[in-house]
Amino acid sequence: MQPREDLKRDLGFWGALTIGAGTMIGAGIFLLAGVALELTGPAAIFSYLIAGVICLMTAASAAELATGMPTSGGDYFFVSRSLGPALGAISGVGIWLSLTVAIAFYLVGMGDFLAQITPLSPVFGAMTGGVLLIVLNVVGAKESGRAQIVVVVTLVLILGVFVAAGVFELEPDNFTPFFPFGGSPVLSTTALVFVSFLGFVKIAAVAEEVQDPDRNLPRTLIGSVAIVTVLYVLIVLTIGGIFTQETIVGVRDPLTQAARRLFGTVGGQAIIFAGLLATLSSANASILASSRINLAMARDGMFPTWLAQISRRFVTPSRAIVLTGVLALLAIVAIPNLEELAKVASSLQLYSYAALNIGCVVLRAANPDWYRPTFRTPGYPFTQLVAAGGCISIIFFSGPFAQIAVVTLIVGSLAFYALWGRQRADIEHAIPDLRSRWARLGLSAFFTPATRFGTEAAGTEAPVEVPPIERIPGPRWPRRVVVALANPDTEVSLLRFGRQLATGADEGGEVLGIHLVRVPRQTSLDVAREQLADNRPPPAREELERTSSEVPAPLAETTIDTATGLAHDVFDGLINETEWRDADLLLMGWHGGFSAGRIYNSPIQRVIAGLRADLAVLKDRGTEQPRRILVPWGGGIHARLGIELAVRMARATNGVVEILRIVREDVDAVDEEERLRDEVTTLVGDLDQLAYRVRRSQEVSAGIRETLHDDGPFDLVVIGASRESRLRNVLFGSIPDFVADEADCSVLMVHRYVPEHWSYRLPARLKRIREWTGTTSSPEEASPQRNS
Repeated sequence: MQPREDLKRDLGFWGALTIGAGTMIGAGIFLLAGVALELTGPAAIFSYLIAGVICLMTAASAAELATGMPTSGGDYFFVSRSLGPALGAISGVGIWLSLTVAIAFYLVGMGDFLAQITPLSPVFGAMTGGVLLIVLNVVGAKESGRAQIVVVVTLVLILGVFVAAGVFELEPDNFTPFFPFGGSPVLSTTALVFVSFLGFVKIAAVAEEVQDPDRNLPRTLIGSVAIVTVLYVLIVLTIGGIFTQETIVGVRDPLTQAARRLFGTVGGQAIIFAGLLATLSSANASILASSRINLAMARDGMFPTWLAQISRRFVTPSRAIVLTGVLALLAIVAIPNLEELAKVASSLQLYSYAALNIGCVVLRAANPDWYRPTFRTPGYPFTQLVAAGGCISIIFFSGPFAQIAVVTLIVGSLAFYALWGRQRADIEHAIPDLRSRWARLGLSAFFTPATRFGTEAAGTEAPVEVPPIERIPGPRWPRRVVVALANPDTEVSLLRFGRQLATGADEGGEVLGIHLVRVPRQTSLDVAREQLADNRPPPAREELERTSSEVPAPLAETTIDTATGLAHDVFDGLINETEWRDADLLLMGWHGGFSAGRIYNSPIQRVIAGLRADLAVLKDRGTEQPRRILVPWGGGIHARLGIELAVRMARATNGVVEILRIVREDVDAVDEEERLRDEVTTLVGDLDQLAYRVRRSQEVSAGIRETLHDDGPFDLVVIGASRESRLRNVLFGSIPDFVADEADCSVLMVHRYVPEHWSYRLPARLKRIREWTGTTSSPEEASPQRNS
């Protein structure tokens, strides 16, 4: 089973967007908005706007670079591949230290919020929170991209409600004068609040794990900055309109105080909760991102490899995490002033943003063979030059302490590179190509369009739209099946079922058993693949190979292989593995009961939503060779898949497929059986393994239950997903769920993949219309539902 030559990715649009937005919505806006208003007056909104515009332009450059080099490493990778390893070393160390200081900044903010609701001192709360986060990141505590989405949505909702209510409490007089101290403090305040925008390039740091990167990377990079900029400006306007310029100086944590004015104690507590959530989330995301930078630099030989070694116990870069965490804790003690922490973190990152923008110009001008961006920054090269100039200008207004930090960074990084990295790093970069192009074109190299650019390369045709996945036309043809392996006790059984489902009438199919190991988000998947060898023995495959001579052809011709994969989320990983392997069916096992309480949060619905292949979920009750198979039939697309898979298994075991049709009490059973026989024969042919039965009942579920009780025992029930009300559609639908829960035999629940196209969806919609209008023979259920 040969996979396609593309990358396995597990971050969708929303997951990637919240990595950027979730990191930015942190201590910056909660703790610095009042300070900005105190230093600049209402004109502080221009500080946020300037920072936001610079970040928008930088985000566009990062999007171009990320689509041209979708590899983990972010700023460091882009700068080192565009400007060379020396400047890359400065950028990499700068980003790492910037993140380290930012972690300290976030932790100090968290300590301040904790001090408002607990007797803990701010420093003690910050140190305690830091130690806890270090431990959690080292052990790789399970986290979910969906949890990050919930955090970001919660923060945006709380802050959105605050802004919406604050609009009605604004006092226009509080905005006069708008520039109480003149325009000079605007840029120095920009240097202060710029830390509020750190984080969006972290999306590019996980570029190789983003789904559909050509589309999602630009959208998430630019979109996260745009959303946060608008939110910040509205919050600053709201606070500035609630407090007078004379009183804002004496208001500690004005965001919380303003919320108390609007909503009382509940409002203040909500902002404190949001602040704790934001600072905790931002600190954790920064620790995660810092480990990615260490890994990328160690891979290039710029950092000692021992620093980025992956712990085999926790599957995390524990040494890098501990070092970063300890430095952050030391920064809390050494620089307890919140404003200085913010300016140092901002200035260190500003250098990297400037280098990133210049690197984008250099790569576009050099046009190396390995650079194929599919997104182009508008206004090149002026957009990048303005952004880079803005970054450098803000550093000049950041104050002497932050400026000394930047100079120390540059000198120290160059010394480190000269002593360590120069002899070890061998990085292909764009400078030689730029020199060559400059020799031929001179200054016009920066303005001559690239001859190769993504899918729009000169002389190439427009990309052909890939048609929807071709459906397996029936049980005669072999299938390619991925089997999810999670429990050694059930692997043999699942692979045996997978072999039966994959085998065609005349030739064998392909089965791949996948055991996925969860890798914490702190560790990039490519580094984990390099450092974690697969030592897991495949006992299930060996046992099936030993017994393959005992089964007839073509069943014995079906190839069975097993592999261990890595994923940040196991169920997203199964979706990606299935598509990456070009499989047309995913087989999973199910353990436990099917009560609504147990399966409400089941990931099966998530798998169904993202899987571009058919799905089968086996509730195994010990049946190894199903010879009597019951298939409830409603005529829909999922039931048709059930017939096909049941025929495959019956053919492999010399069994019989009994097709059950539940009809209303007033329906002629003989005529219905003839129609049923004609429908199924048209679908799979007139096979000897098929038997037909029609049962009258007032409800579909009752008819199935009676059949299982009166006509059993059966070895296996194969049932298709049902379409019904969303309240009851908790897994495959209430009918399949109840069958899986109540049947004494094994149950295979199946779901046919239907592409998002009207030609595929129309038959199912017409069927539902007939059912709703009562023009079919199917009985009604007690609540709105249809078996399909």
